Amino acid sequence: MTYSTNIFLQNYGSIVLLIVGILAGSILGIYLPNIVPYIKPIGDIFLNLLFVAVIPLVFFAISSSVANIEGTNQLGKIIGAMTGVFLMGVLISACATIAVLYFFPLDAPIVPNGSELLDNNPDDTWSDKMVRFLTVSEFGKLLSRENMLALVIFSFLVGIATRKSSAVAQPFLSFLNAGNEVMKNLLILIMKISPIGLGAYFAYQVSSLGPQLFGFYAKPLGLYYLFGTCYFFVGFTVFAFIANGKYGITSYWKNNIVPTLTALGSCSSLATMPANLLAAKKLEFQIQSLMWSFLWEQRYINKDPVYLLFLKYTLHFC
Repeated sequence: MTYSTNIFLQNYGSIVLLIVGILAGSILGIYLPNIVPYIKPIGDIFLNLLFVAVIPLVFFAISSSVANIEGTNQLGKIIGAMTGVFLMGVLISACATIAVLYFFPLDAPIVPNGSELLDNNPDDTWSDKMVRFLTVSEFGKLLSRENMLALVIFSFLVGIATRKSSAVAQPFLSFLNAGNEVMKNLLILIMKISPIGLGAYFAYQVSSLGPQLFGFYAKPLGLYYLFGTCYFFVGFTVFAFIANGKYGITSYWKNNIVPTLTALGSCSSLATMPANLLAAKKLEFQIQSLMWSFLWEQRYINKDPVYLLFLKYTLHFC
């Protein structure tokens, strides 16, 4: 009995603590909203640590993964397969959402001066927006979490340049690998305080956003959460089964609890990145480490790492 309990705590102890922290924070937010302002800074500190750690973590993870890929054609095949899988996931979720809204239509909110809000700068063209979306004008701006896609592209190019530099770049490759290992350990340290940090932030979310769930937002939020929950459990289970059969389902749900709770507690794609990175690593895919590194890009498309499971199936053709 003691042995089985120790095994359970070893495998699921962090998950249990995270659930307890979120439940405690929710209870405080509902019944003791007056103390929430005092514990909210704890949640803010935790999220700020995640935001700060994410920037170097993304750079080292992607750059080292790309630089360590062997073979000249494998990188292109991997990127092509990943792009196809991600786009397919977006199309499936978009079509499902359109179907739900077709059968359960919602009244569009009336926004005063909506066109003026969209056209606040007539000289700002779509090409200018695309440039700002993909790149930055100075290196220092890459260190801002507001320019994450630009950082991903830059890290990817650094990895390619390292591969092309061959033996001369071995010291730099060692630096990338060492930095990746250091940032992973830093991530583990930060996630150890996640039950307290997410619990405090969840208390704030419940106390501040709870009253807004009623009134005008009740129907759209109810439909959104109902559909999102059904799609999350049904759709992603199907994807996991396609990826790796019954083992794909069990391994996905076993490792997706912490990322899910982190997403619910923080309401931030960026803050959920570290938890997804750890979950993807635990899945122990027999593929290049580039797969879980590119999870960063997928996080902005669909807030769940299930496509990494599906990628395992897809990459058999690479």
